[in-house]
Amino acid sequence: MSEVQGTVEFSVELHKFLNVDLFQRGFYQVRAGLKVSPRVLHRLIATTQDNTGKGALSPGVYDGIVYSRIVQILYRNEEITVNDCMVFRVHLLLDGDRVSLLMVMLDLLHLYLVIGINKL
Repeated sequence: MSEVQGTVEFSVELHKFLNVDLFQRGFYQVRAGLKVSPRVLHRLIATTQDNTGKGALSPGVYDGIVYSRIVQILYRNEEITVNDCMVFRVHLLLDGDRVSLLMVMLDLLHLYLVIGINKL
């Protein structure tokens, strides 16, 4: 039985936050995480584009979850520029016989994400 080491990297970019249906003023942030099956040996690394910000309003990473910067919402239909980039990198150790199955699953995930984004 051979083992294959692979790396999968996802990048999520948040450009704008458009308040469509929030009825309360306040402070909001977007959180994103990546779940990997516990049956697969893996190491998850989550980073933001700019980890130098030490303030409470800057983006950050905690326990594999990436947090965007905090934005203040005051009005309905308000558009706020966020410009945060989140990067998820997963290092996997896989059974060599199942690599082709993983590639098919990744292609289906990519197709699902593209269709989901185009619906917006």
